[in-house]
Amino acid sequence: MIERPSATFSCRPRYWKGKPASATPSRRSYLVGFLALTLITQIALADKVRILENPAEAAQARVDLIQQARSSIDAQYYVVGNDDFTLAGLALLRDAARRGCQVRLIVDGRSNMLSNPVHAELQREHVFVKLYHPVTLGTLYLLLHRMHDKGLNIDHKCMIRGGRNAEGDYFSYWKHNFVDRDVYVEGGAVAESVTYFDRLWNSAEVAPVATVHDPTGASAEEGRKILDVAREKLRTGKVLRMNSGTDWDAKAREVRPVEFLHDPVGKKNIEFGIAQALRLKLRQARRSVLIETPYLVPTKELLSDLGELRKRGVTKIEMITNSSVSNDDLLVSIGYEGAKKKLLQLGVDLWEYKGPNTIHAKSAVLDDKLALIGSFNMDFRSQRLNTETAVSIPDEETALELRRNINVHKANCIHITPEQLAGPDRSAPSFSQRVKRSFLKLLLPLLHA
Repeated sequence: MIERPSATFSCRPRYWKGKPASATPSRRSYLVGFLALTLITQIALADKVRILENPAEAAQARVDLIQQARSSIDAQYYVVGNDDFTLAGLALLRDAARRGCQVRLIVDGRSNMLSNPVHAELQREHVFVKLYHPVTLGTLYLLLHRMHDKGLNIDHKCMIRGGRNAEGDYFSYWKHNFVDRDVYVEGGAVAESVTYFDRLWNSAEVAPVATVHDPTGASAEEGRKILDVAREKLRTGKVLRMNSGTDWDAKAREVRPVEFLHDPVGKKNIEFGIAQALRLKLRQARRSVLIETPYLVPTKELLSDLGELRKRGVTKIEMITNSSVSNDDLLVSIGYEGAKKKLLQLGVDLWEYKGPNTIHAKSAVLDDKLALIGSFNMDFRSQRLNTETAVSIPDEETALELRRNINVHKANCIHITPEQLAGPDRSAPSFSQRVKRSFLKLLLPLLHA
């Protein structure tokens, strides 16, 4: 820790018995000291990142950070499931609370799958849980406005942000999985992430989980057994290690200051937010744009920005997204199919993932200098309705690493061309699927205007 100079320190010459002190520092000494102090401060406050591409590594990072936490853990997820992987993670959060950590969890109110016994156990062990826009008769007008954030803050020191929810299929634990990505971050961006979480936690956008009526403690005891069993399965599994002692700070790379992007709490599209920030960064591209997004239903703003980039001479614009085979959202798939022609006309190089898993990573590389990783999809919901977060990393090495990672997915893609689009569709839907799609098309103007 660098201490401030004492208040009695003076730059004026010191006198002893009326004679100038011979130890008066020169201007050069001051300059050298100032530069050294600046360098030490920059090193101490340097931002660090590590892309968590491999699902096993992403899971191990979460286990390690939760087990190593000493003062606070803040977590927020769109989906918190009821599978063994999720329950094991909750058991680790409970254990952290038992050893004195403040543990807070925000879950989207529409995607909270936890049972009453688990909630009872979390309440008993002082793991504080709040729901974002819980679904009630009085809040139906908020049904489409969801918290899509995915984040984990540890001890105000480091965080994980990206696209992974808190379920096993985001970490290759199921037969069909989501191919995803997130990033470990240290530095100044963590403080902004903590501030954002605090604002959300203390806002009217979230509400505490209703207290489970459990006068005898039987429900909490049932929840304890559920969490203990899940944690034991995690401990005895072959993929992850408990108490590994891994130093993720040592595994991360120093970069220029990272920027944390997020929406204003309760004021999406009223105040400047992540959609506007990402648009600014996209429009600053000069040479190349590479975007990976699972749900591609381009808004008017995105189409306009892509057209402007082409006019300014950005010749390489690539987009990787799911195909009709790998997409898990039929409505989004319909919206994307209707937008393909417009994207191709704008000169976008389109690639569709063949599966069998589903792309869920949301990332971009601009000019091979800026890396963007977060929860933001290229669709109307992320643009106008859902809260989202991301990190912006202005670092060439990170940008090139992210490009390589995206290219691994691209190698399992079909290249979509105007000629292919005009040809016969070999994967044409059945009659019942066509009827279903025709009905769902009626809903598109409501969601993707």
